Amino acid sequence: MDPWEQDRLGYKAIGETFTNLIKSIDTAKVISIEAGFGRGKTFFREAWSKQLRQSGETVIEIDVQQSDHSGDPVVTLLGALVDAMPKGDDDKGKKAIASAKKLGAIGVRSVAKLVLRSGADELIDAVTDTALDKLDDFDALDKVINELGKGMSKAAGQLIAAQMAAEKVRQKELPEQLKALHAALQKGKNKRVIIIIDELDRCHPDYAIAFLEAMKQVFNQSGFVFCLMVNADYLENLAQHRFGVSTNDEKYLDKFVDIRLALGAKEDNFKNAVYELALELPLKVPYGDNDSFSVEHAAKLASKLAVHSQLSMRKIKRILLKVEIALRCYADRPLDASLLVFLAFQEVTAVEFGSDFLLRSFLTPEEGAKQIKRLEKDNNMLRQGTISVGKMGNELNQLINSKGPELLKLLPDRYQLPDGRNYHDWAKAFQFLAPHYVPNHQDVLNAVAAVIAPAD
Repeated sequence: MDPWEQDRLGYKAIGETFTNLIKSIDTAKVISIEAGFGRGKTFFREAWSKQLRQSGETVIEIDVQQSDHSGDPVVTLLGALVDAMPKGDDDKGKKAIASAKKLGAIGVRSVAKLVLRSGADELIDAVTDTALDKLDDFDALDKVINELGKGMSKAAGQLIAAQMAAEKVRQKELPEQLKALHAALQKGKNKRVIIIIDELDRCHPDYAIAFLEAMKQVFNQSGFVFCLMVNADYLENLAQHRFGVSTNDEKYLDKFVDIRLALGAKEDNFKNAVYELALELPLKVPYGDNDSFSVEHAAKLASKLAVHSQLSMRKIKRILLKVEIALRCYADRPLDASLLVFLAFQEVTAVEFGSDFLLRSFLTPEEGAKQIKRLEKDNNMLRQGTISVGKMGNELNQLINSKGPELLKLLPDRYQLPDGRNYHDWAKAFQFLAPHYVPNHQDVLNAVAAVIAPAD
């Protein structure tokens, strides 16, 4: 099965390029694949992982957001490796997790508390007994500590012991366990185990930073290739908030990432993807018979607005969902799908579209009142649209015929005419249609907005 079967953004070609890159790597590497929120990172990760596996690679996927509150990134990473182990290798997995827990108990907590400047007594109570047990020659260490100064407290000495124990686990014990896990996971197929990390930019800031640091400090072992699916701007802002603005040009991610790659759809692919999504809108009663009231017209409009607004695919799906629900809930009402799309986009973006994208959208109540007022002034009277049109009337006829000729051939009930008489084009448009054409469609969207759960 083609893993890219549902690809609408043209990511297959990017995935193939990234696969070639991965296959050229035999050492420890951290690669970031960067895109903004809602730009299709998760879809890419899922499809690309399948492609990598089909090409013979060992791939482990981790949704970090689900482990956000576990407290220990090292255990999270090792747990994912152990879960992927072949049956029969439970012993290797247990040893690795045990090593991770040692590091977590001794090192990670103590370093975190030091950063937070917690009281020394609280720190020592948490790690002392475990730390002392992990040192091979505490007598020698005790002698060194005593020689540092007569005033050094026992607590300070035990703190040093705890840190040395953590370093022992990190530098010797864990690397040995990681080598054993690597050998069991790759089964002689390749020299790589590829670990793809997703949703890191949705984690609690402290956990996200701790995860990056653990990945680089503990798992920087030959044969492990990490691929981070991230919103780089978000992580940079997070790091600046935590550590302050860098005094040089180095980015925070540069401390942890060896190769930075961008994930982005080409404009034509993005435009076509939105068009295909919008083609599924369930319009039952078009506002008119003209092709400009069709779902295809609405889909073309959506694709143009998507490119112009620069919204993410996630937000665009949300917009189209709102229009879809409106069309379903008011299926018995004649609706202009293109106008609904136009108004729905306009609601969520600061970009001013103007009526150029949908010329007939200019026919607002305000526009109608303005033009009728000009006509009254020019003719000094208005009698149900039956007066002599005159120069101003001709201008209004030309205006509606240039911007919305499709609005002049609607069924009579669309205009809400007071009787069955024939009216000039300007009267049908500006006097009778304008007061309710846009407002009615906006009311439909507002009603739907009231029942749709807010986005995350």
